[in-house]
Amino acid sequence: MDITEKLITSLTVLLTGLVVVFAVLFILIGIIKGCGIIVTKFENMVKEKKAQKETASAKPVAPVQQKPVQVTETAESGISDEIVAVIAAAVDAMYGSSGKARIKSIKKSDNSRSAWSKAGILDNTRPF
Repeated sequence: MDITEKLITSLTVLLTGLVVVFAVLFILIGIIKGCGIIVTKFENMVKEKKAQKETASAKPVAPVQQKPVQVTETAESGISDEIVAVIAAAVDAMYGSSGKARIKSIKKSDNSRSAWSKAGILDNTRPF
């Protein structure tokens, strides 16, 4: 074999390898996109069924009765009445009208944490 035959053989092998690699790559991209489309359609179908069940079984909701909130320490702690009302409403929404939850005190948080500490806490407590 002379040098031209070796060069032609090498280029043929190189070109064949590149064509095969890129062809398989495009096939894999198509397979992954197809799986993504199938999963998305399935999720949408499940969401539609769930929404249909919720609308079919939805019961009329009785209006929520407002409970008076007793504010005792707002002037001393420097927290406005609106903030206390919002916190009381959140507690009431969370626990309902069972009457088991009570707000004993509301305090402002101290911002003694550094920005790096807050970032670490947010990163470690982020939901999946």
